[in-house]
Amino acid sequence: MRIETPRERAFGAVLAHAPEYGDAELRELGSGLDHRAFLVRDLVVRLADHASPAAVLAEAELLQLLNRRVSVPVPTPVFADPVRGALGYRLLPGRPLLDREPPRGLATRLGRLLRDLHDVDPSEVAECVPVDPALPDEWLDDLTGPSQLLQIVHTQRPRSAQDLVLTHADLGAEHILEHDGELSGIIDWSDAAITDPALDFTRLYRDFGPTFLDQALLAYGTDSADFRGRITFFARCAALEDIAYGQASGRAAYLRAAQRSLSWLFPPQGGS
Repeated sequence: MRIETPRERAFGAVLAHAPEYGDAELRELGSGLDHRAFLVRDLVVRLADHASPAAVLAEAELLQLLNRRVSVPVPTPVFADPVRGALGYRLLPGRPLLDREPPRGLATRLGRLLRDLHDVDPSEVAECVPVDPALPDEWLDDLTGPSQLLQIVHTQRPRSAQDLVLTHADLGAEHILEHDGELSGIIDWSDAAITDPALDFTRLYRDFGPTFLDQALLAYGTDSADFRGRITFFARCAALEDIAYGQASGRAAYLRAAQRSLSWLFPPQGGS
């Protein structure tokens, strides 16, 4: 049996759910660890590599809820095709902040967004997202990197969180859109989970540094040594993961951003 290419899957989803776009050019937007996205006029078709049909429908349901509950634009589903693993939504303006400087005021805006997101009652989304205890020991499984950095991560493991909340859980620069100096959207909610709130600050710290983290936490309204300890631990793991991903995939922007973060995540080694 012939397996459809990603482009064929995307085009099939367009014909099935948005046939008015069927005669328009379908072009590839990009790809990540487990997704590939295509654009046809103003419609994004994002394909999940391995998502179950239930996961595609659950993400669409979550996005509908988020559109009602958070102040920052998130994708608005036009269709969900569980058979093809496809989610269609209108293109949000802006470009991802990966390997770019954040605009002024972004940390405060994101801190407020995360306050609203984490205040959503987990019972409202229990059918949409999984529960993940974010156990530090599990984050160390298969983690690779320089031995001296791995030793620091292993010896400074924090205790796991007691209170779990709704999170984006992959809030890195590549999923934050900027347009004309303003935050214009948060994309890729496929990893959303009821989990440790520290995870939503993890990649912000990795990608934008300690001053950005301070400003985001101030706007968020919660800060403690334990909370920062978990943020730092997960940020160190995420940096080493992105270095490995950047080296294996040839994605230089991921590699540069992660290597740059070593100077504040592992002082005074500076990644050396």
